[in-house]
Amino acid sequence: MNTQKIKGLYGLLKGIAQSLSFSDYHRSDILEDYNHAVDQLIVELADDLDYLKADPSMGYDTNTGRMVRSQELQPKVLQTISYLEYSFNLGQSILEVGSLYNSILDEELKSRCADLLTAPNNFDRVINQATLVLENRIRIKSHSEKSLKGVALINEIIKPEIEKSTLVLSKDPDEQRGFSEICKGIMSALRNPSHHYIEDISREKALRICGFIDILLGIIDDAEYKPKK
Repeated sequence: MNTQKIKGLYGLLKGIAQSLSFSDYHRSDILEDYNHAVDQLIVELADDLDYLKADPSMGYDTNTGRMVRSQELQPKVLQTISYLEYSFNLGQSILEVGSLYNSILDEELKSRCADLLTAPNNFDRVINQATLVLENRIRIKSHSEKSLKGVALINEIIKPEIEKSTLVLSKDPDEQRGFSEICKGIMSALRNPSHHYIEDISREKALRICGFIDILLGIIDDAEYKPKK
């Protein structure tokens, strides 16, 4: 999802809406520009938005060319603008949100959080999903039982001491200890509250947390697995 492109299309649609408000009639070029903008949104969002397009036959022929009545096209334009504003919170910080989202490399994390990140609110659910992805990745990498969860999973699998740990995240003893504490901290400070309490968390904060978890997922993917003897 190219958020810079979406923002540009949003600006174009706002311009079309303003133009329609200045006059009752326009050349059919404005209808073509609008439908082209919707086509670009369909490509960027990979979503079926054909219902937002205007009927190409809209308008009527005159001696000077084909004309479009503003009051016929304007509802479609405003509907598309409202869709973008509601779905992507465009009125606030789409560029920051988009750049943070696009920086996430782990495909599972990205797909699990995508729908929630484009929602208008309740972003604590994003953290819930992100921590579940982290927990499940640790469990799969270490071939652990599903009964182990949260801090108990970390205590069993990612121990501070390299020689005792099932997953070795670093050959450096201090880094191994640090990663162990970080993973336990995430489970205690992020996973548990998101499972048991409703929190008022901004979209940006949720994305930053996802970005941090994305880094940890990469480290876990590269970790050395040492099966117990």
